[in-house]
Amino acid sequence: MVSQPVEASSFSSSTTTTTISNRANLKHKLSCLSASIADEATPSNNNAKEANPEADDDPSVNYFPHLPPYSDPKTGLLSHLPESLIPYGQLMRLDKPAGLYAFYFPYLIGLSYSAALSPDQIPPSTLLHLATVLLPFNVLLRGAACTWNDTLDRRFDRKVARCRHRPVARGAVSPFHAHLFTASQLVMLFALQQAFLPKEVVPHTVFMVFLFGVYAYLKRVTYYPQVELGVAFAWAVFFTVALFPFTKDKAARFGTGALFGSIILWTIVYDTIYAHQDIADDEKAGVKGMALLFKESSWLDAKNFSSILTLAMGGLLTYLGVVSDFGTVYFLGTVGGVLATMAYYISSVDLKVPESCGIWFHRQFWIVGVGYVSGFVGEYMVRRGGFRGSY
Repeated sequence: MVSQPVEASSFSSSTTTTTISNRANLKHKLSCLSASIADEATPSNNNAKEANPEADDDPSVNYFPHLPPYSDPKTGLLSHLPESLIPYGQLMRLDKPAGLYAFYFPYLIGLSYSAALSPDQIPPSTLLHLATVLLPFNVLLRGAACTWNDTLDRRFDRKVARCRHRPVARGAVSPFHAHLFTASQLVMLFALQQAFLPKEVVPHTVFMVFLFGVYAYLKRVTYYPQVELGVAFAWAVFFTVALFPFTKDKAARFGTGALFGSIILWTIVYDTIYAHQDIADDEKAGVKGMALLFKESSWLDAKNFSSILTLAMGGLLTYLGVVSDFGTVYFLGTVGGVLATMAYYISSVDLKVPESCGIWFHRQFWIVGVGYVSGFVGEYMVRRGGFRGSY
């Protein structure tokens, strides 16, 4: 009699426990199913975010919190500008003259070469006038190229320590206003050209603007953007040749092509070495360049590669002197000077020290650039009989 109620009670308790357990298991399975569905949805959301080109377009994101924040310059040219104009001066790189040398020296080289080879006796005052006009010309050309480049590269620049404080990258200038500023500089460039330079150079200017515009995109798709950049800088040779009533014979054209090629090689060397100061950040940011090609090479590092290109430069300049019938002063000044100064530059720079890459980027323009010009100026003086004559 007593045992039955006990069995019934035990059965009832067991049934209740089983029901609760089943409900708990069902609830747990539903929870897991919901979580699984959510997890499956999450990657697509993340992928959509990664595919969004505007994902990194936020100037407030600081990729280098351990580095000092931006502050306006306290010394130098830009420190004298109103605060609102400082970002535009920075876009033009008015505080960084080394880049201007990259633009300007090929024009000085082309001017001196053209003057030495021209059949007319060009007065030094004419050369000085052209060199003076081409200085602001290159300030504007460089300013437009750098502004365009900074606008397109703003997402990359935020992830490169040296470039993080550029005006568009830090949000001081909007992309829209930066594009307007690029256009305004180009308008001033062509106005200056129209006022002081012959119409024969207009096609060359248009082509150079195109080349500098394309360069900003090449760093995304190829490891050889320095080649195209070299073409853009070296085109100054054809620009300056167009300034003079130049001889049209085949030998002169071949000589001009050789000078053009040598400046391309020079640009490849110094820009590849210069890029070593950003090599770690560029790799993380996805910026391509020839410096990255030599990072893992066991024998063909940037210095060996630069030495090979330097020898090629010497060969091209020697060929130029032969076909142009230049004399000893050219071969000693330009050929010998360029080879010696390039060797000094390559042997002196330390690719593992960013500061060394930056310092020698500045220095090499003067030592190599002067080497280029010296032989042409000497040849010009010899062919002209010194600086005697009308000014």
